[in-house]
Amino acid sequence: MWLNANELESAIHYGRHEQNYNRYPDFLPHDVASAYQRYCQVTTPVMAVRGADEAIDLLIRTFCQPGKDKIVVCSPTYAMYEFCADALAIETLHVPLMEDNFALDTHGVIAAAKDANVVFLCSPNNPTGNPLATDAIIEVLEGTRHDALVVVDEAYIEFELDQSVASLIATYPNLVVIRTLSKAFGLAAVRCGFILADASVMEYVAKLIPPYPMPDSSATIVLEALSEAGLNQVRHMTQQLIETRQWFIGELQTLDFIHKIYPSSTNFVLLRAHPNDDLFAYLLQHGIVTRNQSHDPALRDCVRITIGCRTSMQEVVDVLRRYPSQS
Repeated sequence: MWLNANELESAIHYGRHEQNYNRYPDFLPHDVASAYQRYCQVTTPVMAVRGADEAIDLLIRTFCQPGKDKIVVCSPTYAMYEFCADALAIETLHVPLMEDNFALDTHGVIAAAKDANVVFLCSPNNPTGNPLATDAIIEVLEGTRHDALVVVDEAYIEFELDQSVASLIATYPNLVVIRTLSKAFGLAAVRCGFILADASVMEYVAKLIPPYPMPDSSATIVLEALSEAGLNQVRHMTQQLIETRQWFIGELQTLDFIHKIYPSSTNFVLLRAHPNDDLFAYLLQHGIVTRNQSHDPALRDCVRITIGCRTSMQEVVDVLRRYPSQS
């Protein structure tokens, strides 16, 4: 008789849902973390969290003091790093990526890290789509070994698995890797992410994570996704998406009004139009919602387009072929 947690002893079934939701889920979802550890083929400690965004927030709250400490980001990059830092009154130091190919400015990052607690690197990077060179990440790890944690956000790593740096955690205890099931696994609504880190780092993070971080319903789906059958589905769908992405890039290359198409190791493509060509507004007028990146000075006139199925991408191509500057 479990009479210790102030739960209802019998479930109330609402509507057509027959599951029993009256009991709290696992205090920490160790089975999910273990399944992901096997998927990654690492012995590094793994923690399951509610999406990569919670991982970012947890790491900043664990290792930075509000109003005192700083983080380093390499813009243009994922906005959530700075968003979480701002919410905690933590200053963000920007070390921009190289203008020509969005490569890492390793010397700039190492110098900035001397005044910061955490460095965030996104690889493959959002919104530029490129993986950061492993040699450059190692150089940063070497140069920050005694100064800061280096967090590599690998949200899109399934689209370029050989670029993962998770195996380096054993060599560099100041390395933390963030993963998610929202992208290639297609489980954005389930809210499941992971932190991979050395035990010395995980010991502190574990003190801040709230209990019962994942509902049983989500954990069940995640375990199915990480099964052999589930992983085979992910690999198949990922390969299909990559093929569609490369086909789409090839179609875009035939359009004169597109100034540049950036290489992508993700499920999106970043393109730059010629000045005064507002592709975002044009696509929106035709019912196609993309991401306008022009707010970032480094991405002026850029639009980020997520890769959908072949039919959807053909529709985008057909709409772009009717763009006024083509006539």
